[in-house]
Amino acid sequence: MNKHKLKKKLLGIATLGLGVALLSSCTQNFCSEADKAKMLYPYEQGVTIYVTKAKYEELKTAEATKDLIAAEEAMTFNGTAVAGKALSQNEEIYKYVPYTKADNVYTFTAKKAESLLQGTILKSAATNGYALPSIQYWAAIDDYTLKAAVTQAAYEGNVISSAYSGLTDFANVPSDFVSGIKIACATGNAEADQVTVDSINAESNVWYVNPYLEEDSDGTGAHSIDYGHSLLRRYGYVKFSGLEDKMFAHIDAWTADLFKNTSDAGLGVDGCPNEDFAKLYQNNTIAKVNAIRTCIATRDGIYGHYGPGRDWEVDISAKDWGYAWNKGFLEGLLVYPISWMVDTFAFGMDSALTGWSQLLALVFVTLIVRAVLMAATFKNTLDQQKMQNLQPQLAKLQEKYPNSNTNQAEKARMSQEQMALYKRNKINPMGQILVLIIQFPVFICVWSGLEGSAALSSGSMLNLRLSDTIRETLFNVSGAWYLNTSGWWTALVLFILMAATQVLAMMLPRWIAKAKTKNISKMGKNPAAVDANKQGKIMMIVMLIFTIFMGFMLPAAMGIYWLIGGLISMLQTFISQMVMNHANKKKRKI
Repeated sequence: MNKHKLKKKLLGIATLGLGVALLSSCTQNFCSEADKAKMLYPYEQGVTIYVTKAKYEELKTAEATKDLIAAEEAMTFNGTAVAGKALSQNEEIYKYVPYTKADNVYTFTAKKAESLLQGTILKSAATNGYALPSIQYWAAIDDYTLKAAVTQAAYEGNVISSAYSGLTDFANVPSDFVSGIKIACATGNAEADQVTVDSINAESNVWYVNPYLEEDSDGTGAHSIDYGHSLLRRYGYVKFSGLEDKMFAHIDAWTADLFKNTSDAGLGVDGCPNEDFAKLYQNNTIAKVNAIRTCIATRDGIYGHYGPGRDWEVDISAKDWGYAWNKGFLEGLLVYPISWMVDTFAFGMDSALTGWSQLLALVFVTLIVRAVLMAATFKNTLDQQKMQNLQPQLAKLQEKYPNSNTNQAEKARMSQEQMALYKRNKINPMGQILVLIIQFPVFICVWSGLEGSAALSSGSMLNLRLSDTIRETLFNVSGAWYLNTSGWWTALVLFILMAATQVLAMMLPRWIAKAKTKNISKMGKNPAAVDANKQGKIMMIVMLIFTIFMGFMLPAAMGIYWLIGGLISMLQTFISQMVMNHANKKKRKI
């Protein structure tokens, strides 16, 4: 093995090793514990349904629910009934927990419980044979959550005491504030249904309990009460937060309070979750948000689209450059600046982040990143174009040594003449590997920066949310598919354009080289050249498959980045060829 080949292989191994190291170190999640708590509540909102007093009276007499309500009015926790008045100081808000029971196994039937609690956690617990907490326990946690949310709303997020270990904080909330909280439900009653989402969201300083106009919604309806008017939409996250942003601290404190109370009014050990169930619950809930990465915000704001209906925005705290450096070297050097540029451009063009400003921000960021890469790799890019220009001379060398694939002497002489040709034209043949060493970490950091951008998680472009992957959007054809309500047409067109530009960008230099060598007489095929050509084709195909596959799996923002990048690559190839052709004409004149 000659030194040139050995050097090339060692550089390839080094590139691969560096890529693996970067892939593992440059994809840190910027989401804080507080961010995760806020993103988690939309997926696990509990089991309790809140209704008006009039609706509750109907349920008490309806054939389908009267036995359930009567039984729940007799179920208590700390002296509070499962069904009945939700807030002691409010006469209009009532609650109950819909469920069925068969073979001593209960199933919660509220739509909001289907997403995570009933759909995953309770099924897993039953499969593993874990003892389930009582109905009273789940109702109690919802009770604590509502009252903690009321406290947060009353004091604008300032915690009154050291922890929500009980309901003592709620007792300090002014009674007139509690009595002013409302509930709006689409009951079917003409008078009640005069209350609309628009009328609610137009009010000021009025709080409603539910996140939706429908009393029992899984989040797929179109009647969302906005962030500034729904107590549970804005402050329900306290269920999963705690002091110093420690997740599950409140639930742990509330559970301990219920566990130690062994009187007739309390739950004790039989009603509360055991250690195995508590671990299962926490692991399953946190897994729901650990994969979410859209937390790189340069300013505090309401971002995202979470929950089963993807209609739930949450308050994401701003992250500064120091926070990014604490995450890692490349997070501070590249990932955060990329997200910062997206935010700066997007907010500068449209502070509402309706979608199109994020698209334009992606265009600007792509142009900047590519310009920096071109400046950093200009010499090596120029060498690549020179090598393309030398293809006719390289083809003649390969014809001169037709047996170089088997004859070591011919192979050595051909290699020497090739290196001499490169040296005369001031070309470093190892330059392309150096380009990859530079480009790969930039690619990973751009990926992380765009995937983590909070700004890209808000708004939509032709119904396509840029933080959603093309894959999940293409498989979401809810509603009339031809109306593009879920953005799947947009995703399909973007994917086709992205894939096409990548194919053209990679093939264009190859087509140009082939055109330049087509008029050269062929004395015979050079096996070494044939092998090198096959290896080049295989490498190109692998890279194309990788790029297209990643474009399918990664957020749509990366698809736009690759689409714009492909167009820039083609333009760069055309310009480089024009410059090289002009230079060659000058040489021939001399």
